[in-house]
Amino acid sequence: MSSADLTGSSRPARWGLAAKLFATLLLLGAVAVLVTGVLGYFRARDALEKAVFDQLTAARQTKARQVEAYFRTIHAELRLLATSKMVVDATREFRAAVGDLDRGSASPDLRQKVSDWYTEHVIPEMTRVLGREPALADYLPVGAAPYYLQYHYIVANPHPAERRKLLDDAGDGSDYSRLHAVYHPLMRAAAETVGFFDFMVADPTTGRLIYTVEKEVDFTTSLQAGPYRRSHVAAAVARCAATADRSAVCLEDFASYAPSSGAPIAFMAAPVIDQGAVIGVLVAQLSNEAIDTVVTGGRRWRQEGFGATGEAYLVGPDYLVRSGPRGFYENRDLYFAELKDAGASDEEIAAIQRYGSPVLHQRIDTQATRAAIGGVEGTGEIIGYRSIPTLASWGPLAVPGVRWALVA
Repeated sequence: MSSADLTGSSRPARWGLAAKLFATLLLLGAVAVLVTGVLGYFRARDALEKAVFDQLTAARQTKARQVEAYFRTIHAELRLLATSKMVVDATREFRAAVGDLDRGSASPDLRQKVSDWYTEHVIPEMTRVLGREPALADYLPVGAAPYYLQYHYIVANPHPAERRKLLDDAGDGSDYSRLHAVYHPLMRAAAETVGFFDFMVADPTTGRLIYTVEKEVDFTTSLQAGPYRRSHVAAAVARCAATADRSAVCLEDFASYAPSSGAPIAFMAAPVIDQGAVIGVLVAQLSNEAIDTVVTGGRRWRQEGFGATGEAYLVGPDYLVRSGPRGFYENRDLYFAELKDAGASDEEIAAIQRYGSPVLHQRIDTQATRAAIGGVEGTGEIIGYRSIPTLASWGPLAVPGVRWALVA
């Protein structure tokens, strides 16, 4: 065999070995690139996820501080007002004036006019709120003073319902109206200045609301024996009437309040003390609108860093929301469709539509809300109230008197 033959036969072998070596190196390089890419992907994903959780936690903590600061401010303002000379004097004098009216009598004609007004205005509204028609007798005033004062400040009030508070003097010549003309402008201004929805004074003995700014149908009714005896305002008044502590403040969580058309209302009360004795209870009626504005950032989610779908919301120990979810405000058709898909009952959806608010009607029972109501902070991927995977940060709120969770 010649040398040329040997050379020719060895060349294919060398080329085959080189191809195998090249393919092996190429495969190893591809594997290295793939492994590096996969590791890089997971690192980037983890870093991005951490950044999102950090952002959500920062937003949640900011919202929590804002809500807590709001209640601290209301707490301080209510205590200051309850100890003011204006409120102490007004409480003492209104109690005496109501007592004088109670010792008199309301004419049959006046009683009939009040009864007719209740039939026309109150019972239809209570039917809407309760979902059934209540008995008229269950809501009519009890006693001479309530009939007399409700007639002059509600039934015969020349202003529409939402502006009844503009009446300073009913012009009936009673001591109560004389006092009302003096104190009402001051009390009305105080309520507007600090942002109370209503501002009321209760008699600690009878539980009667002897003064209110708004003059809703709870005006002069008893919180011990009347139709609102099981309301949260009755609980707040009862608690504060039992303590002669000037620093005491009694907060009751949001609940549907019939005199305010079933709107979600919270009550904060403070005892009015004179010479060491409780002579009255000052009550602030708080609408959830102020809380909703804080939690939703005035409904400016994008500007607050929540992007196209992010949000924050409050939930109470009953797992019902205390602030409206974003979808309710931005796209109601989609919001209701998602609730339906997530398994919300027809009753829940109907209640939200009837009241025009998800507050106290939409239930959010998730891993996040359960942990936060239990007092635990955390972050993680959960199945949200729309039944889709959601990145969330959660934690409890430090507001004395209520047990709320905030989820972002």
